[in-house]
Amino acid sequence: MSDKKEKKEFNEEELLKKVEKAAARGTGRSTLKNILISALPTLLAIGLLAYLVVPKINSINQGLNSVFHFDEPVEGHDMTIENDSIFGYTAADFEEAILGDSTKLKKLEVFKQKVSDVSSITDTGLLNWGIFTKNQLITYNGTAVYTVDLSALRSTDISFNEEEKMITLKIPHAVQEEINIPEDEIQFGDTTKGLLAFGDIKMTAEQAAQIQAEARKKMQKKLDEDNVAAIADRFAKLSVWELYNPIIKGVAKEYSLEVVFR
Repeated sequence: MSDKKEKKEFNEEELLKKVEKAAARGTGRSTLKNILISALPTLLAIGLLAYLVVPKINSINQGLNSVFHFDEPVEGHDMTIENDSIFGYTAADFEEAILGDSTKLKKLEVFKQKVSDVSSITDTGLLNWGIFTKNQLITYNGTAVYTVDLSALRSTDISFNEEEKMITLKIPHAVQEEINIPEDEIQFGDTTKGLLAFGDIKMTAEQAAQIQAEARKKMQKKLDEDNVAAIADRFAKLSVWELYNPIIKGVAKEYSLEVVFR
């Protein structure tokens, strides 16, 4: 009898412990639930406040932006990047970037063209007879250089389209400089002589200059016939673009440069 009683008492104690643990777990869940329920009005109030206040803050920010930020261009500058009124502005000036110090601007060489002419020199002897005649060929090799005078650029040659983000630069046409005929580029051929012709053909400095001037005229005629000036103009646009485009990009990288003739 005593053994059964002890066993019964032991089982009751175990059951009591299990009931207490279960009750503790139930109490914890109930407490968490109660906390959430009690906090729900506060959470709803915070959400409602955010819904009402945030648009007001955004509206205030927009109002401040409208007061302190302007889209109008700043007077005295080519382009206004950003205007913050009393807080300052950011502007770009293309005229100064292109023209710079006018005393440093000079002629830009844009194209070169080699050109030559062959002249025949005849020196007749006694009675213009062939047996006393001398002939010699002289080849003149020259170079025609075409330039654009950058010192001639003015502020009126610069315009910009803010909508298309395009800078237009008007330049003068390429100009041909005098054909240069270096002395070491003059080639003298052998002298052919008649049976009784002796010695070389002799010319004075004035005569040599006259022959060279005539050769230069013939060279110019060739250049005109080949319309080399039009070719030089094409290179003029390219050369000026290559010179100034990096400058434009340095001022406002989103802008492009267009080069045209006046």
